[in-house]
Amino acid sequence: MNHTPMAVSSASLGTPAASRPGRGERLWSIGQFVAAVGVTVAFLIYLLVNPLQPPAQPIERVPPPTEVVKIVGPGLIHVAPGSPFDKKVQVVVTRKATLSEPMLTVTGRVVASLRPGRDKGSDFWQFDSADTLTAFTDWQKAQADIAYAETQLQQTRLLAKARLEAQLEVVKRLEKLVEAGTETLKDLTAERANLIQMEITGRQEVHQAETALRVARREEAVQARRLQQAGLSIELLRSVTSDVDIVMADVPEGRLNLVHVGQGCMARFLGLPKERFYGRVESIAPVLSAERRSLRVLFTIDDPEDKLRPGMFAEIGLGTDPREALLVPADAVLHIGRADYVLVAAGDHTWRVDEVQVGEPFHSDVQILEGLASGDRVIGKGAILFKPLVVRSLLQLEASR
Repeated sequence: MNHTPMAVSSASLGTPAASRPGRGERLWSIGQFVAAVGVTVAFLIYLLVNPLQPPAQPIERVPPPTEVVKIVGPGLIHVAPGSPFDKKVQVVVTRKATLSEPMLTVTGRVVASLRPGRDKGSDFWQFDSADTLTAFTDWQKAQADIAYAETQLQQTRLLAKARLEAQLEVVKRLEKLVEAGTETLKDLTAERANLIQMEITGRQEVHQAETALRVARREEAVQARRLQQAGLSIELLRSVTSDVDIVMADVPEGRLNLVHVGQGCMARFLGLPKERFYGRVESIAPVLSAERRSLRVLFTIDDPEDKLRPGMFAEIGLGTDPREALLVPADAVLHIGRADYVLVAAGDHTWRVDEVQVGEPFHSDVQILEGLASGDRVIGKGAILFKPLVVRSLLQLEASR
């Protein structure tokens, strides 16, 4: 048997011999891949360093939008006409009206009441505190001491004068008797010494009586001051009758210009809510309270039926006499800091910030006491939208002064 060597089939090795790449081909492929990556990276770096520029085109400049509301000067604000902001505000005209409503409302209480006594002339005072009652009784005692001291002084002067005149007559009679020889000179000298002694004694007694009167008057002044510190007036206590009561209220320092003696007022008491009592301002305290920064004001309230009692609290409306008042809508007033402001027409859609002094509200309006004139055009509804600009304009106005 002949043994012929068997050829190894390439199919048995899984890959055709003709399809296997050579070493050179593999190196060439790797080189192409590296070159492609290098070109790509170089192009990306070029783009990063020199980005593509769009073709140059003319730039259209858009004008900035027009400010609808702006400050055009210290205390001046301009509104663009026809703008939505301009349509939101309401322009009104100040108007005059005759009012009898209170200009100012304060709280107070009944501090003194002259109660009718059983007999004529036996009326007596009642007060809202024991301290006030003590001060009043001390003041009455001081008045009695003054009357007593005045009487004593008058009697002392009369007595000293009568003694002196009587002793002077004795001396004159002895002088005649000594001339006639019926009395001795020694007796005359003794009576003349008694005359001098009586003069000295009389002056001393008169001086003591005058000193007692001055002390009594000083004490009366001290007690009167105590009553004033309690809020009561001596003149008022002396003049009122049992048909009226004395009411006291504290008026803030910033509202003192609204109060004057003789001004009408209306009071409503917590214990009598359905009734109204009328009266007038009688006196204003001369000293401002340092703690409350207010002044005490005394009113006399008519009470013919004797319904009020000391200590009752009241709400008092000042300024009920009919008067001409200038009114604007309450929405027109801007309260900034401690002051009130309105926007007044200054022409050409420009509004001026003016400070005003306001009174009490009247329905949907408020009374303007100072700062505006009748017929002024102001911004009513919508004025609150201007508040940030008003604050800035006021700062500019303050800086320009």
